[in-house]
Amino acid sequence: MTLAYIINNLLFVIPCILLLLLVFRDQFKSPVIPLVAAGILLFVAASFWGARLYLVLGSPLQRFTLSMISTFIGVFIFSGACRYSFLQSFFIIAVIKSYSENTRFLSSHIYFLITDQLPEHAILQISCITAGLTLLTFPLIFLFYKKIMRPALDYTVSLSVWQIIWIIPVCNNAIFTLIITPDVSNYTLYPGNEFSLIPPLWVLLTFSTYVILLKMVIDVSKNAQLQENLHLSEIQIAAQQKRMELLQHNIHETSRFRHDMRHHFLAIEGFINDRDPEGLRAYIRQSMLFFPARTIRFYCESSAVNALLCYYQEQAEEDGIPLNMNMTLCHTLPVPDTDLCIILGNLLENAIEACRNMKSEKRFITVSLSMASSSILVIQISNSYEGTIRQAPDGTFLSSKVRNRKGIGIASVLSTADKYNGFARIEYPDQTFKVSLLLNGKENICPETGNEPIS
Repeated sequence: MTLAYIINNLLFVIPCILLLLLVFRDQFKSPVIPLVAAGILLFVAASFWGARLYLVLGSPLQRFTLSMISTFIGVFIFSGACRYSFLQSFFIIAVIKSYSENTRFLSSHIYFLITDQLPEHAILQISCITAGLTLLTFPLIFLFYKKIMRPALDYTVSLSVWQIIWIIPVCNNAIFTLIITPDVSNYTLYPGNEFSLIPPLWVLLTFSTYVILLKMVIDVSKNAQLQENLHLSEIQIAAQQKRMELLQHNIHETSRFRHDMRHHFLAIEGFINDRDPEGLRAYIRQSMLFFPARTIRFYCESSAVNALLCYYQEQAEEDGIPLNMNMTLCHTLPVPDTDLCIILGNLLENAIEACRNMKSEKRFITVSLSMASSSILVIQISNSYEGTIRQAPDGTFLSSKVRNRKGIGIASVLSTADKYNGFARIEYPDQTFKVSLLLNGKENICPETGNEPIS
């Protein structure tokens, strides 16, 4: 094992390890340091083992098989230490492995352009070229992972695209190992060296494919999220419309009764003059039947949130679902109405849907909103359900409406909670689904009561 061999392999693994640590450090499981240290040691050992076997194997098919085995080893190590699913980890490792392979590929190409020959084994000159290329390209691959790869992973918690797109880096690796590498390693045999443009074109094609693919994944995920938000906006509009209709009805009824109040007073005066208390009681009881029975419920100062809660309260009443609201809030909420409506709308819609699907009559929904401080909002929503809660291998909840589709509603709630450094806990013991959220919003002072919350 020569010094050049060790340096070449370290230049292969160090950028991979450094990139994973910089981009995904917040996704590592606990205990972080022991897991990361063990993962790095295993990854380095597997890379050195794979590189040594690669030199021994002569067949492209054998080298491709070895490449897949080493990729799977890297994926098992990374997925064991990280919160991402196995297929997401597969894509992450396959792309970063492609980066290191392409860097070494370009180094050999540059060496050939300089010396007009390809080295038969690892040499220090190749190591120097690889080190220079790594320094030049590492900022670019870091930006790719930070600005494109990471958002694609985070945006697609509600989509199952990773069950398919891992095939693309596998195909790229197969073409590279089975076709590109054998041909380019012998391009000195071709007159005019017409294959000399293959390495840079291959690198450009590979990573432009990844960029376009992940951009499409982000756009599809954003579109799904926009559709969910549009649905919630339609519910909010319907809630506001119902509230306006109720206000209009009450205003009309109040105006009519104010107009008729003079006649009622005259009739009451007549019963008093006739000393007829029984007739007066009967008249009052009869008149009360004509007063509007409907009232506008009031849960909080926010018109949008109040309308949304009233809407779902009416939905629950129409379906015969007991819904208990418990509110202890400041006049000024620490979370904007739009984000709070996303959370409450998604959770209440899921809760009502779960109760509607129950055959048992033991249905219930409980909603609790309280202020732990002037900037901390606590939300707890519990509902009954029947059946089983389905989850994907990565722990996300699957929708009950579409088979194997991850629940966009829950994902949207968790994503919104993350905006406020929130804490979320989901429990489902004894046929009760409970979501607890703690949101750390902006500092607000209740205008009427200082820091004291009001009920």
